[in-house]
Amino acid sequence: MFNNSLNIQIQGNFFTVGELKQFCAEKINNTTTQIWEKEIYSFIKEWFSSCDTITVTTSGSTGNPKEIHLHKRYMIASAKATLSFFDLKNGDNMWLCLPVKYIAGKMMIVRAIVGELNLIYSEPNTSPLIESSRKINFSAMVPNQVYSLLKSPQGINQLQNIDNLLIGGSDISYALENKLTSTPSISCWHSYGMTETITHIALRKLFPNANTRSFLPLNGIRITTNSNSQLIIDAPYIGVRNLITNDIVELLNDNSFLIIGRQDNVIISGGIKLHPEIIESKIKKYISNNFFIGGIPDASLGEKLILFIEANSNNNQHIDLFKDKIKENLLKFEIPKEIIFLKYFLQTENGKLRRKTMVNNYIESLK
Repeated sequence: MFNNSLNIQIQGNFFTVGELKQFCAEKINNTTTQIWEKEIYSFIKEWFSSCDTITVTTSGSTGNPKEIHLHKRYMIASAKATLSFFDLKNGDNMWLCLPVKYIAGKMMIVRAIVGELNLIYSEPNTSPLIESSRKINFSAMVPNQVYSLLKSPQGINQLQNIDNLLIGGSDISYALENKLTSTPSISCWHSYGMTETITHIALRKLFPNANTRSFLPLNGIRITTNSNSQLIIDAPYIGVRNLITNDIVELLNDNSFLIIGRQDNVIISGGIKLHPEIIESKIKKYISNNFFIGGIPDASLGEKLILFIEANSNNNQHIDLFKDKIKENLLKFEIPKEIIFLKYFLQTENGKLRRKTMVNNYIESLK
């Protein structure tokens, strides 16, 4: 599968496959190598092993994380699709600042190897930074990393130094998107995908020239929906055949799609099926804190809507804002019955809210 004469560039240094295997062993066995860096070289070692598959852990946003096995040939095909879309060429700089534990980080390495790009990496923390003078042709981040970098001039300069920034892993908040679109010279895309699709299968441009909320599938991706409006993905070139997702979408005439919500987040209150994400989209401009809509058991309604806000304590400002502004933008049956303040929101490593866990924890606290 691999050409042993392949020239692989990492942090500006060139390796053949044989040299890189040896270098990986040295980095892994070196007691001064940090854990996150060992994970990078452990994956590279696994990539060049004789095994045809890679074991990947899902994010666990809707349940317990699970392991799945992806064929390397499909990961290569996915990498080539990204390289082609962003017109990445031999020697371009690719910056890895995501954890390699999940598929997004792994695929950054695969793209660099397949495209013979220069893989630059840094510790995958909330505010990743590298030498600012180094031009980056491609990088990928989760929303909370981008949000953190936008808070400082140094971070903004870092983002502006990336030709193409891919933002994925979770939804992008109103505050973040507004900040991105009002900050000059940050070329960024929002991605749609999952572990099972080997990262993104659709993209939407955020800036510049953003004019839609819809995601456009990459070449070779066929999308349909079932009777529940759940997105179905068919992409044989990456080993995906009629994958029924939990995402409820609206298909548009240009073959793009709008995400309405998730099937497993649907709340049935008083016999009415409600999508929390739709309600959240109507009120997000009025709430500066993290928040989400959840449902808890109710004797009369079956489930009642709750607005959960991340805050240290009950805040009259939020309640007044809810009464004065939020209520005006919601239908009668969309109005939450209660506002609950939680000190901390639980998130996965890639920034997805663990809605079910937080709701269940709250229900348990009432007993």
